[in-house]
Amino acid sequence: MKYWVNLKRYLRIKIVKMVTIVMVIFFMKILITGATSGIAYLTALTLAERGHDIYLTCHTEKETKNVEEKVRQFPNIKVMKIDITKKEDRNKALDLNVDCLYNNAATSLGGSIIEADMDKVRESYEVNVFSSFRLLQLVLRQMVDKDSGRIVVMSSLAGTIPIPFGGVYSATKASITMITKSLQKELFLMGTNVKVVLIEPGLYRTGFNDVLLDSKYDNGLYFKDIKKELYNVEHFLLNLAEKKKLDSIVVQIVRAIEDEKPKSVYRAPVFYALMGRVYSIFRK
Repeated sequence: MKYWVNLKRYLRIKIVKMVTIVMVIFFMKILITGATSGIAYLTALTLAERGHDIYLTCHTEKETKNVEEKVRQFPNIKVMKIDITKKEDRNKALDLNVDCLYNNAATSLGGSIIEADMDKVRESYEVNVFSSFRLLQLVLRQMVDKDSGRIVVMSSLAGTIPIPFGGVYSATKASITMITKSLQKELFLMGTNVKVVLIEPGLYRTGFNDVLLDSKYDNGLYFKDIKKELYNVEHFLLNLAEKKKLDSIVVQIVRAIEDEKPKSVYRAPVFYALMGRVYSIFRK
């Protein structure tokens, strides 16, 4: 008799826990920055289809209106104009009191280190590191106060593997990766239920990589003699290497958001994830 009582109590606790997990998963409010197109946009649609309430943000009013037209069939997606470099826009996130922040907004900058325009370098760091970091801080403090929430940070394998003529972009991603990994250790020491997760995608065909390549050699002096050859070779290799479908990375991001006990890092595609690990072991 005692056995059955204990078993029923055990099952009741398990059922309550499962229901709680389901409610947490399917009733999350998720803020996604820089989701006008590409991986973040597709992730937003996927999460909306799974029942989450999505705040999808764009950089400009024009982009906001365009995206609003595209997602009209999703009543649980609200499109907002949030420029993360502006304090008043970042503060909008606090009014939303979200369960998850997917910190995705970023810009790309190509060009050789020796010829880099410092104003553009500062702009890249402002968007990819400082403003992204500040938004993370604001939302994180709110989450820590309520001891609940999750932040997903979009980095890149470019932050692990240096790219010739892409050093500035790689450096910004390396910075945000280290910030995130350090933060993970701090939150562990705090004992909080808030989780911070890192996403490191490889090459995907979103148009973002083309922007990086096409801006590499503008007004260059030191590499002007081989500019055309570099451009042709890199675009050829990019066309071969880029993953055409975004499904594999979207699946990883959804897992990072929904997993009860998320991993510290999610990577895709598999080949680039393995390449990143091998490089980290054998780099000099």
